[in-house]
Amino acid sequence: MKKIMIFAGTTEGRELCEKLSGCGFDCTVSVATEYGAALLPKADNITILQGRLDCGEMSDLFLQKKYDLVVDATHPFATEVSKEIRKACDRTKIRYLRLARNTDGTNDISTDSNLNGENCFSDISTAADWLESLSGKIFVSTGSKELPELCAKITDKSRLFVRVLPSVESLKICETCGILRSQIIAMQGPFSEKMNEIQFEESGAKILLTKESGKIGGYFEKIEAAKKLGMKIAVIENPEKAQHTPDNTVIQEKNACESEVFHTVGEICDIIRQLQ
Repeated sequence: MKKIMIFAGTTEGRELCEKLSGCGFDCTVSVATEYGAALLPKADNITILQGRLDCGEMSDLFLQKKYDLVVDATHPFATEVSKEIRKACDRTKIRYLRLARNTDGTNDISTDSNLNGENCFSDISTAADWLESLSGKIFVSTGSKELPELCAKITDKSRLFVRVLPSVESLKICETCGILRSQIIAMQGPFSEKMNEIQFEESGAKILLTKESGKIGGYFEKIEAAKKLGMKIAVIENPEKAQHTPDNTVIQEKNACESEVFHTVGEICDIIRQLQ
């Protein structure tokens, strides 16, 4: 039985795990949190690892378990994690496949969802500077990870209405950042356009802060709902786009392994089935 290591924590990662295990592959799936682990499918040929790993820990694990290949299905904004995975694959000479989320628009989404450049930002810090210069409540849908950096620049925390995953870790981060319970929506997405519209309106927010997370992440539904309500919109751009070359590889750092980049679970499954 071929052994596959999957770094998940995304919808795509869960789907890939389910399909590969169903095809008889021995899958080890790594997620950062208890919440992420609880969402994974359960089967005799699925081993779930919970907790964050650095390059050294990954390398030791790869050598010990002798995986046939590694699939990086982490979130497009988890760039540091992807760097660690690639370095570990380079050290251990294990084939690395990247399941990269396509965050571009699709034909079934209105092209009116494209934003003007002045509201797009490369990172949370520059977006926070822009938000601090404005007035009005802010609906924060970027998750809990970047919340400390955002809160460090927003003087009046009462302006923030935050939507995060319903996990202990997320709620602790909110508490540490001084976000009151009345300012938190703890729900698992993605959300429909109507649900977004209801939550935006109920919060009284005049500004939306979101990530360019693509169709799977419910990005376009958020944008359409915010536009209907006349909200200003700040988007953190997908950092992974700048790393891709025209031949579908990833721009490499020094000593990093060559990356094969795919955008659908089906593509990854077709490659892995060739191992059988």
